[in-house]
Amino acid sequence: MSFRTIFLLLLSVLGFLGLLGWATGSKESEKAGPKTGLIAFYNVENLFDTVDDPHKSDNDFLPGSPLKWDTEKYKNKQQHIAQVIANFDKEGLSILGLAEVENKEVVEELIRTSVLSGKNYRCISEESKDPRGIDVALVYSPSFKPLFHKILRPCKAQDCLESRDVLAVKGLLKGDTVWVYVNHWPSRRAGVKESNDKRMLLSTVLKHSVDSVVKSSPSSKIVIMGDFNDTAADPSLVNLTNGKTIFNPFELLSTAEAGSLKFQKDWLIYDQILLSANWKQEKKSGSLKYKVNTAAVYHPPFLHYKQVLKNGPFRSYKGKIYYGGYSDHFPVFIEYN
Repeated sequence: MSFRTIFLLLLSVLGFLGLLGWATGSKESEKAGPKTGLIAFYNVENLFDTVDDPHKSDNDFLPGSPLKWDTEKYKNKQQHIAQVIANFDKEGLSILGLAEVENKEVVEELIRTSVLSGKNYRCISEESKDPRGIDVALVYSPSFKPLFHKILRPCKAQDCLESRDVLAVKGLLKGDTVWVYVNHWPSRRAGVKESNDKRMLLSTVLKHSVDSVVKSSPSSKIVIMGDFNDTAADPSLVNLTNGKTIFNPFELLSTAEAGSLKFQKDWLIYDQILLSANWKQEKKSGSLKYKVNTAAVYHPPFLHYKQVLKNGPFRSYKGKIYYGGYSDHFPVFIEYN
């Protein structure tokens, strides 16, 4: 048995244990009934191929760049992300949002890796106007059947942000109509105040779409997932949860142990999954009874740098230094039955 095979088997065992015991979040699932589904989101930190796209600023992720991004590193990254997804699948993964993917092709290659090829996953992704070429995508299992999708582009008057679009997908989850919105909002790199207006614009565009869905189809269930670059207490997220339509299961999670990312010495939860209130109802819908049990950050030891939690996520790069890890974010998930 090769070293690589042993390594992947070890990760699989650790990942299974991780879903059982290394998640920061609610413990209600310990008292809940049988698990039937998982909804997850993962910012995968620059999942780029090695091909130059003249329409994007992807020069950092080419073999001749200072990062020395090459096929070996790309394949290593794909295998790492695939292993995390495979671990989620043990708990019945239905839908998974991804952020920081270069294009649909890299996601299709991801779900065709040897670890995932038998899962029958499909994906949806559209090119945005983000100048760096990083987009969002939705990966889904056969339990979710998409009906159609569209993009929500953040525009004010005639001025549209050169930013990631919101991917909106309408589908059926075991007979129920579900709308899924995948987000990656502008970062705080330019400063919190300087970038806040951009996130508020996306929040407003998203809220308008959600309100329209609720008005036209009140029974539809809604999932809003993403890297919001804001916490649940910030105005952009509060804007979405005002009223009784949307709630945020991540609102009360503590960062005492961990968050979804670490900035300097502080843990933060920027990656979140919000749901419509009707997910709380124990309403029989076909063969599925919905009840949200757990909202959590997934961080088994193999996702920690040097397997030490205080070191933060085991990432691919820090600056120009190649670590060869997974991502600078931990995944988050919602468990329901």
